[in-house]
Amino acid sequence: MSKIQDEIIKTFKKGSMLTKLIYINVGAFIVLYFVFLFFDKLQAYFAVPGTFKELIYQPWSVVTYQFIHGGLWHLLINMLWLFWFGRLFLNYFNEKQLLAVYLLGGFVGAFFHLLINNFLPEVNQVPIIGASGAVMSVVFAAVAFKPDYSVNLFFIGQVKIKYIAIFVLILDIMGLAGNAKGGFAGSDGIAHIAHMGGSALGLWFGYSMRNGKDITRSFNNFLNNVFSWFSTDKSDRKRTKMKATRGERFTKPKSDLDYNKDKADERKEVDRILDKISKKGYGSLSKKEKDFLFRQKDKK
Repeated sequence: MSKIQDEIIKTFKKGSMLTKLIYINVGAFIVLYFVFLFFDKLQAYFAVPGTFKELIYQPWSVVTYQFIHGGLWHLLINMLWLFWFGRLFLNYFNEKQLLAVYLLGGFVGAFFHLLINNFLPEVNQVPIIGASGAVMSVVFAAVAFKPDYSVNLFFIGQVKIKYIAIFVLILDIMGLAGNAKGGFAGSDGIAHIAHMGGSALGLWFGYSMRNGKDITRSFNNFLNNVFSWFSTDKSDRKRTKMKATRGERFTKPKSDLDYNKDKADERKEVDRILDKISKKGYGSLSKKEKDFLFRQKDKK
């Protein structure tokens, strides 16, 4: 048992932010499942309440609700979506941005839910739990940035992720319409409005990144400051503070077309230099050409 525990801890520490998010969700589900068996009323303290007034007394719930699930199926679906689209997200963005998009998507999802509840009768103002809003934020961030990226679906074949996103959005709109007939925002047990809030944040992030603007930078600077206080190294705190104050310069990611063109140009240059070596010898190369060859070697 200890070996399994050690392996889990090792995987968590060395894993990516995606791995950590999945582990935290699964771990929270296992631990809280047994806690709620004996203290079922505690779940209300982890859930986003039904009104802004109640939220004042449990502000932590906008974070905790993102890691709480009502059942195994609920957890499994969310984690599969997070795993599939989280890997795609990390192909283009970094791990800090993944965490920021996840958390911010959950915050916006909670806000959307509370905003709708504000217009409903008090008896219909229900609390919500689940990572769906946060996960949808990651999904739609990837979709907004690479809408024509294709995935292979069972029994269907290659499908562009923008069509998957449209299908999911239609389901949420239909679910929301059904909830309206039921009289409150979650009459079918699904917080569709929170999904749509998270999706909106993800779309904003993805489209902003296509234009070279990182909307999560300020939030990540805030997280850097918070995490630095848990460090025992004072120099780490100072470096984090300086970095947060200065911020990071963002360079717009290359498109697939630009990336492929650069690679093709590099190959042509390598071929030209190798041809020159075969005809005139290595000594005929300029310093610039030699440096270029060494850089190519380091990339391999």
